[in-house]
Amino acid sequence: MATESLNFSFQGLRRSLNVSLSQYEPVLLVLASVATWIALSVTSSTLGAVYGSFSEKGFIGSISSLAVKLIRLLPGGAKYLNKEQKKVMDKLTSGTKGKELWATELPKQGLGPQVIERMLEIKKQDKPWEGRCSGAVYIGGTETEGHFRLVNEAYCMFAHTNPLHPDVWPSIPRFESEVVNMTASFLGSKLQASGGMVCGNMTSGGTESILMAVKTTRDYMKASRGITAPEMIIAESAHSAYDKAAQYFQIKLRRAPVADDLRADVKAMKRLINKNTIMLVASSPGFPHGVIDPIEELSALALQYNICLHVDLCLGGFVLPFAKKLGYPIPPFDFRVAGVTSISVDVHKYGLGPKGTSVVLYRNHELRKVRDNPGKYEDGMAPIYGAGATLPDRGTIRDILVDYMDSTC
Repeated sequence: MATESLNFSFQGLRRSLNVSLSQYEPVLLVLASVATWIALSVTSSTLGAVYGSFSEKGFIGSISSLAVKLIRLLPGGAKYLNKEQKKVMDKLTSGTKGKELWATELPKQGLGPQVIERMLEIKKQDKPWEGRCSGAVYIGGTETEGHFRLVNEAYCMFAHTNPLHPDVWPSIPRFESEVVNMTASFLGSKLQASGGMVCGNMTSGGTESILMAVKTTRDYMKASRGITAPEMIIAESAHSAYDKAAQYFQIKLRRAPVADDLRADVKAMKRLINKNTIMLVASSPGFPHGVIDPIEELSALALQYNICLHVDLCLGGFVLPFAKKLGYPIPPFDFRVAGVTSISVDVHKYGLGPKGTSVVLYRNHELRKVRDNPGKYEDGMAPIYGAGATLPDRGTIRDILVDYMDSTC
């Protein structure tokens, strides 16, 4: 009975539409149908582009990008923006005045000891930065006194070593291991909650530590979850190194807005999670605002969806553990938090080490191991000099490298 009633209603609707449309020529109906289809396609593409922009750039980034485009369309808008860009470029290149005096080829005769005098003279053009350039170099004092002098002396002792040859310089892996383990020790590695398997490596800075953590996560999630179109979710306040990592390692970057307190918005990040999500990122603290993201909440989210969580401690790694000891109300931020899988922390910031020293830490050795075989030795140079003569492929060489790292740090 219901089927017959439905069929009757459909037939009535069809007759009504045919009568209404009979007054139009068939060609107009065809053109109207095509125009409607085009309009719907354009609308769908536009909405998709808007959604993609908001996902990748975040709300503020998308609005800013749109505002710039609109300004360029206004009379004089493009000229104004170009003028402002020129101001920025002039400031960036202000230190290159007199560039015509810069050397462009090897001198015909060696400068000998005079090269030091020349370098010292040129160095006088630098600003008096000691203790005044937070965000660039964090060490204070003068080069000839105290800790500054100690760091310089230690650095000079190993300026002509090569970590690729630990058989020649066994002191290098020892020192790396000690720095990694000492750093990990005040970030929860000695506590039962960490699992007791924290490991890591030294890198050349916070950006490289972040790059290594992201690549490691990408490889691990591909091996363990089969994710081949990886995505990671960061807050708009996260460091620009994640943009670099996304470009280098072909990861789609999704940005979530910050909440009213300028910390990462957990609910917004949750809405961006899908089957291709490999990791969330938290800052402790973030560079723009100096606030700590809700790491425990993000940890719960990572555990719920079985994804990784990286904590960027590049700025706070050598501050927060000691601030907590002094009694400041610092929320949990390290491997004591169950969902944290990796941490980046800069030694050359408040660790007061020489510029170009950072540490990347992983919760366990499984995260650091790369499963995919890189291919036969003939496909490229072996990572260990001379190893290609005795080992079948680069995968075997890789396994040796991983085992070696696991035995040191």
